[in-house]
Amino acid sequence: MSASGPLTARRVSELVLANRAIRAPDYRKDHDEGVQFTDPERGLQWGADAVPALLGLFRVEQDGREDHPDGWVGFARHWRGGTVRLDFDLFSGPEESEEVLVVTAISGRKGENRVPDAEFGEIELPDQVPSEQEWDERSKRYQAARRNDETDGSAAVKAYIAALPGWKREVATRFDEIIQQELPDVRRAVKWHQPFYGVEDEGWFASFSAFSNHVKLSFVCEAYLDPEPPSGSDPTRQALDQGETDALDEEQVASWIRQAADDPGMGW
Repeated sequence: MSASGPLTARRVSELVLANRAIRAPDYRKDHDEGVQFTDPERGLQWGADAVPALLGLFRVEQDGREDHPDGWVGFARHWRGGTVRLDFDLFSGPEESEEVLVVTAISGRKGENRVPDAEFGEIELPDQVPSEQEWDERSKRYQAARRNDETDGSAAVKAYIAALPGWKREVATRFDEIIQQELPDVRRAVKWHQPFYGVEDEGWFASFSAFSNHVKLSFVCEAYLDPEPPSGSDPTRQALDQGETDALDEEQVASWIRQAADDPGMGW
C-alpha cells in the first residue's frame, strides 16, 4: 500500500461515493473506550456507523505510528452524541481511479466539547451533531453508489488482498492469479466484505474469505463440481479450506474455477 499525498475529508467522501471503501479482513470494533450511545450494548457497527462516519468526517490526520506507514485517522460526530474514530489505509494502484480506502478499525470517544485521543491529544469537536435522519441518509447515498457502480472492482480486491497478513495473503494472491489465468476477462468486486469473481452478465462464480486458521476458497455455481470440493452444504457453497501448511493443488483449483465459471450460481 502507498499513500498518494494529503488526504482530506472531502476526498474521503468522494472515494466512498465512488464505491472505493472496503473493510479490512482484520477490521476491529473497539468497545472499551466508552462510546456515548443510548444503547451501549449495541456497540459500533461497520454498516451502521463506519460508512456514515466516513461521509461526515470533520478531521483527517495521517497516522504517525511506525507500523502504520499508509495509515490515516478520521473523526466524526455520531448522531447519538458521541464521537467516532476511524482508522484506515489508502491503497493506491497505478491509476488515481484505483485508490481505495481500507477501514481497519472503528472506536468511540466520550465528550461534548473535546475528546482525548492517544495519538493526537485533545480533539476539539464541532458544535453541529448530525441527526439520526441525516446519518441514515448518508448510508443510503453510499448504498445507491454501490448499486449504480458498474466498474470492475479489481482495485478493491487488490486492496483487500494486500491487507491480509503473511501466508493468507500468499494464498489469496495465488487464487486470484489462477482465476486471472483461467478467465482473463474476469469481473471482480468486494461484496459482503469479501472478494467475488464473476463472468460479465452471467453472475459470480467464486469468492474467498480469511479466517484465523485458514483461507476459504469458495465456488459458487448451479451444480456440484467434479470432484466435489471437501466442504460446503450445496452447489453455491462448495469450498476448499486452505491452511498455512497445506499445499495448494493448483490444477484442481483451476479445474473447479473453469467448471464454476461455466455455470455461475449467483446473479449480479
